[in-house]
Amino acid sequence: MPTRPRPRHRPLTPATLAGVLSLIFPTVTLARLYTIHPMLKSSLLPVAYTCFISGVTFLTYGYDKMQARNLEWRVSELTLHFLGLLGGWPGALVGMHFFQHKTRKTSFLILFWGIVLGWQGMLWTFLYGDQSKVTW
Repeated sequence: MPTRPRPRHRPLTPATLAGVLSLIFPTVTLARLYTIHPMLKSSLLPVAYTCFISGVTFLTYGYDKMQARNLEWRVSELTLHFLGLLGGWPGALVGMHFFQHKTRKTSFLILFWGIVLGWQGMLWTFLYGDQSKVTW
């Protein structure tokens, strides 16, 4: 009788906790933009874009992990960072944790967390900046 493989342990690390906490800020920002900015009150475009690019990024991390396991051609780190920079960093964060991929390479993580902090800074300006100056 074949035995089932043991479920993979996905440890909760301080980086994972910081990542989960970093998802709260964009959510609050989007909620504030929807309640304040008149053009966004009827548009789901920012939410749809964030979900789409995060989904693509998550799948790309999974594909890269599969390619790494099979010793095949890999997705370049530049592509992974570019997807995060386009706004897919939430999907990258979930993909890193779910696939246990790119979680130990320090040079990759420094640039990744720099991208996350950049997005957090941009969202901070949207949340606490003067909304009358925002033009779309």
